[in-house]
Amino acid sequence: MHIRDSKRKCVLLIIDGLGDLPVAELGGRTPLEAASTPVLDQLASEGRYGLVDPVAPGVIPNTHSGCGMLFGVFPGETGHLKRGPVEASGAGRLLSPGEIAFRANFATFEEVDHGFCIRDRRAGRISSGTAELASSVGEVDLGDGVFASLQPTDQHRCVLVLSGPGLNPEVSDTDPGDGKEPLELLDCRPLAPGAEATANKVNAFIAHAHRVLRSHPINIGRQQAGKLPANGVLTRGAGAAFTLDNVLSSRGIKAAVVVGCNTVRGMARILGFEAVSEAGFTADAGTDLEAKMAAALRALEKNDLAYLHIKAPDLFSHDRQPLAKRDFVERLDKAIASLREAGVMIALTADHTTDSNTGAHTADPVPTLLYQPGSADRQATDPVNFGEQACREGNLPRQRSHDFLLDVVSRMGF
Repeated sequence: MHIRDSKRKCVLLIIDGLGDLPVAELGGRTPLEAASTPVLDQLASEGRYGLVDPVAPGVIPNTHSGCGMLFGVFPGETGHLKRGPVEASGAGRLLSPGEIAFRANFATFEEVDHGFCIRDRRAGRISSGTAELASSVGEVDLGDGVFASLQPTDQHRCVLVLSGPGLNPEVSDTDPGDGKEPLELLDCRPLAPGAEATANKVNAFIAHAHRVLRSHPINIGRQQAGKLPANGVLTRGAGAAFTLDNVLSSRGIKAAVVVGCNTVRGMARILGFEAVSEAGFTADAGTDLEAKMAAALRALEKNDLAYLHIKAPDLFSHDRQPLAKRDFVERLDKAIASLREAGVMIALTADHTTDSNTGAHTADPVPTLLYQPGSADRQATDPVNFGEQACREGNLPRQRSHDFLLDVVSRMGF
């Protein structure tokens, strides 16, 4: 498939968690550096490549802030990006005035003297039965006219929505984040005056959910099969509904997002982009890479810019599996060949770096490339091993992802 007028058409790949740090298992290389990537190497050799800071130097991004910047959210508005409403949007749950949403995880809790500790923040990356688990929790009456509902999204991920009077999203996370497990379950605390009651409701919901989930037949079956039970719920990223302007809309650029990840789907919907999902588009390593590439090219028939989000590298880093991340990057490289054959402009970057040694996001810049067919950015005489080390000396100046996006749309002719 060849896209006409390709000089104004671009596929921008967001490879979630692509950046990494050197890993001993890979001889002191990162998974990207250790991977055989002839297509990416050639694109870098003929184009521009370097390091990009997803939000700003020294800032540790997450998926919604890193992707938000690449989607054209203005830098001064990143503080308005709240994970809960983004997850709710991805799940098709439109928040009404007064409602607040939380990104939530099914997790594995263990009862201890002082409360709960967390054996696994993702319940062994549970991939089935979550709809039944969420349904069993049901709509919970938390008192004072406040109700809670839990909706599953993908794998261990879910959305908690609180409805009722007097709710305040200025509350802390109960999820302690990535670290060496077991970890302590955090109490939800008020972060501003007037949020005490909301924090108490969140804590009450978590206690209720555990009471229901610990004896659920799915969890009993998981334990009998030697799997971790999904007997608890963690919360983070509380927020109310929000709207944001973005660079693309302000310039009249039509954009679509090819996606299998609920978070990124939610960001696309909030910003007014077309969200393209099919049955084979998942948020794990089983996603259909070739079908996603084809969908991005089809999206360019009626859009100027097609984003293509790939989640799996981030999951491998979180699970400390650098060799599997390397192997997946090699699969991805083969799939990207179809974009080059189509003659479109190709941009490739990431929303953040995820360290396969610790399983945590870092503030490190991400490897990035920009290939424009027919441009004179670079002669293909010097081979490039596209990766973090090569990008430190690349011909693309280090910049924020917002500035990188501006460069992309400028080259598209906008």
